[in-house]
Amino acid sequence: MYEAQLPKDWTYILNDSECSVLFCATQDIHDRVHTDVLPSTPSVKASLCLDAPSGYEYSFATAMDRAVRGAAEGNDGSGTPIVAPTPEDLAGLIYTSGTTGRPKGVEMMHSNQVSNVRSVRSMADDVHDFIRQSDRSLAFLPWAHCYGQTCELYCTMAHGGSMGVGRGVPFILDDLAMVQPTVLFAVPTLYKRVYDGVQNAIESSSPLKKKMMKKALALGRRNFESEHGGAPLGLLEKVQHRALDGIVLSKIRGRFGGKMRHAFAGGAACPREVIEFMDCVGIPICEGYGLTETSPIITLNVPKDRLPGSCGKPVGNVEVVIMGEDGNLVEDGEEGEICCYGPNVMKGYHKNKEATDEVITLAPDGKSRLFHTGDLGRQDSDGWVRITGRLKEQYKLENGKYVCPTPIEEAIGLSRFVAQVVLAGANRP
Repeated sequence: MYEAQLPKDWTYILNDSECSVLFCATQDIHDRVHTDVLPSTPSVKASLCLDAPSGYEYSFATAMDRAVRGAAEGNDGSGTPIVAPTPEDLAGLIYTSGTTGRPKGVEMMHSNQVSNVRSVRSMADDVHDFIRQSDRSLAFLPWAHCYGQTCELYCTMAHGGSMGVGRGVPFILDDLAMVQPTVLFAVPTLYKRVYDGVQNAIESSSPLKKKMMKKALALGRRNFESEHGGAPLGLLEKVQHRALDGIVLSKIRGRFGGKMRHAFAGGAACPREVIEFMDCVGIPICEGYGLTETSPIITLNVPKDRLPGSCGKPVGNVEVVIMGEDGNLVEDGEEGEICCYGPNVMKGYHKNKEATDEVITLAPDGKSRLFHTGDLGRQDSDGWVRITGRLKEQYKLENGKYVCPTPIEEAIGLSRFVAQVVLAGANRP
């Protein structure tokens, strides 16, 4: 659950999941839960506060002290057998945001998230890997969200990497400088924040400094292209790039801690201009796409094979198909609903068979479970997937034509003067 949610949402989720033990991150949340939620959630038998000092009955530290004493006295619970889970057993419930109604509990099986982690590992090689044992990330995504849980937490653990836990959104830049991550899982907003800052710095600089910064980015682009099959840098370009990298580009990388190898973007579409900017800086972004219901990764750009403007190719063991309005597969490159099937597809929505049946049907192979994402997109003959909009966001103009606002909103949102944008045009010319 999220701190920003209303108590009524907490109450609904706790009752729907039949939660028995609740962990609260802060004293404030713990107090709010006790006042506004627990009186209406009979399944909750205990609630613990993570940052309360030892000595308080509801403190997590107190519970751990009690467990240590119990172990010393031989009362460590070892008499209770631990049964290993099967792949089909429920690993957890992750609740959707509830933007279209009440939050829905997504039933994640152990096989779902394990398959996603294995799929990611299978797309790497000895040179272009995702996470090494020597890598360190900064964890600041909410682990109540599937992106943070599967990608940031489980993928880092599965690869043997380490992480520093961030103090919260207001401290991200300070935490990046402190932790100095080599890889990072983030939402596009963070990268665009740095992009906007650099663009503002360029515009407000003197003519000489402005020219130098633009030259540095241009040489950064040339260097990136030369490292990925393009024409090699000339001697003069190499000298200029080395000098301007130290003066300009290293300062931008320093905002991310100065040691980043590459970064990942998910949760929303990352503007192509931002991805290309990060390439110039020397921190390539691997953009992915997925939903909570798909564990979450469906497609992913990988360090060795990226296509800016797309959300990548299907990860291992996941099949992507594009369905037309008539329910049939469309030709390569044609727009339709993005659907997928594979071991990453959720078991279903908790206690909600009707909602499950709306999004899961029989796959084209005649045996698998096909998940309908509700997103519009295209897939070319090479497997690259591009998202073009959302089915439910389409609206009809006066002339009867349907319009998808997403591409226009994304173009407007690139302006450093625009923080949020919504395009309204239903029943208009």
